[in-house]
Amino acid sequence: MKLRQEIKIKILDIDDEETQFQIKLTNGINSTTINFYGYLDEFENFANGLLTFPKTINNTVKYELGEVGNNWAYYILLRVFCYETNGYSAIHIKVDNNKTEPKTNKSEFYITTYPASLNKFGQLLKEWNPKIEKEIVWIAECIN
Repeated sequence: MKLRQEIKIKILDIDDEETQFQIKLTNGINSTTINFYGYLDEFENFANGLLTFPKTINNTVKYELGEVGNNWAYYILLRVFCYETNGYSAIHIKVDNNKTEPKTNKSEFYITTYPASLNKFGQLLKEWNPKIEKEIVWIAECIN
């Protein structure tokens, strides 16, 4: 049985200065959700990197927001890399809401997929207009 691995990004609120997003990530075993603030073009650089991934076997593309620790409300990392010489790829997902217990939410896991699937994710992000479409869903093509 193949696990459903996906990333959902939803718009919760848009105003002239900031956009409130919700991102849900799962590899079929682990999952996490976090709300965060950004700009309408928040994923532009990440999308561009995904569209041309991998340039080499050592290529890394990442989306990172915030820091772990008290200086930020949250930390989000999506780091894309090849883990096999044949191009098999993964997204390293790390999310921390930077709260103290018992409100702590820390998650770290991987989504494994093919470069072509990541290229499709980049295209989806690139074409996304949050003012028109409030949610996008990318389903990773699973590696056996």
